[in-house]
Amino acid sequence: MPDNTLEKIINNYLNINSAIITLVTIGLITIITIVAYSLERRISNSSPLYRRAAIHIVEGVILASSMIMLEKIFFILNKGSINNGWLYANAQLTILLYCMYLVRNKVTLLINLFMPLFYYQSMIFKRFDDKNLPLFITAYLFLIAIIIFIYIKTEKLQDNEWKYVGMQAQFGLAWWALIWTDHDFPAYEIFNMLVVFLIYMSIIRFCARKMQDTMMNYNDLKVQVNYDELTGVRNRANFDKTSKELFETYSKEAIPLTVTMFDIDHFKEFNDKYGHSIGDEVLKHVAHTMEREMFLTDTKGQLFRFGGEEFIIIFRGKNPSACIPIVSDLRNTLINTPLVLKNQRLDITISFGISELKLTDKDFDNLFNRVDQFLYDSKNSGRNHLTVEGVTYSFDDLNEKQ
Repeated sequence: MPDNTLEKIINNYLNINSAIITLVTIGLITIITIVAYSLERRISNSSPLYRRAAIHIVEGVILASSMIMLEKIFFILNKGSINNGWLYANAQLTILLYCMYLVRNKVTLLINLFMPLFYYQSMIFKRFDDKNLPLFITAYLFLIAIIIFIYIKTEKLQDNEWKYVGMQAQFGLAWWALIWTDHDFPAYEIFNMLVVFLIYMSIIRFCARKMQDTMMNYNDLKVQVNYDELTGVRNRANFDKTSKELFETYSKEAIPLTVTMFDIDHFKEFNDKYGHSIGDEVLKHVAHTMEREMFLTDTKGQLFRFGGEEFIIIFRGKNPSACIPIVSDLRNTLINTPLVLKNQRLDITISFGISELKLTDKDFDNLFNRVDQFLYDSKNSGRNHLTVEGVTYSFDDLNEKQ
């Protein structure tokens, strides 16, 4: 290899500015990934349109801000010069394409589609006098087709390494053809720029995978710490943490907070008669039925497994009288959906205790002890009962009144 060629590669690719831009790009990708994961967990397909739109707009703003930040850093490093612009361009292309894979929303799609019209500092109208205008239009239309294809087929592309790299190459080729129509450099340099872009993408993908694995491990650990392994609902540790936070908040506010506690009637008989594995199925059935019904009816309640066959539901902003029909409906749903195992129907009933946080409660334990006592009052009254602030009701009587 000639000395001048080696010197050119070192000057262009192996310098401090290249290292800084690469590290900045990785840092921006990290921030985008963390923010995107945090925001996307707050919405689902069933979320209101305005909520989804707001989060997608925020993600788009973060992407646009990252592009602007990268531009400012590049010009600072180059003292306002456009020298080594390939470095800045490849870094921006990497962020654009990565966000297409990571954040699949229409705001990100639109930014990718219209970015070619804004990436160059001169006015767009100056291109119209350029003799390369037909090439620009052709490359732009090709880029649009590639972007839309990636947007639609992201999951399938990520499952196939060769298709993934192939689409990256076509994305980079279309972009560098566009850049070539605006800048005076030899056409063969497009190949060099494309190779650098693919190297950038491989580095970013490696870092992103490591980061995603770390986040997944963190989420798994969070689930293990806060959720019951058997039933999947929040566990005792999560309840202890939540109860302290709620007491600090609601003891100072004029907003009601009601706690209900229930357990499964004659649960020991399920274990003794059918075995502990059937007992586990009973626990899961009760937990899943309750959680599903609360979600479908939007009760705003939080379900916890306190221990054994005991569960707790916390209702924010509701007083006990408002919780009585909710609890009755939950109990009726459980009665109407018996557990059937091996052609054996298992009818399950539950007993409840309900109480509201009072101004005289010095801590959450005062409320909890009261609820616990009301639960035992229900059980001592023959089970399948509900005790609210010391007054015990039969569910059958409540159903007749309703």
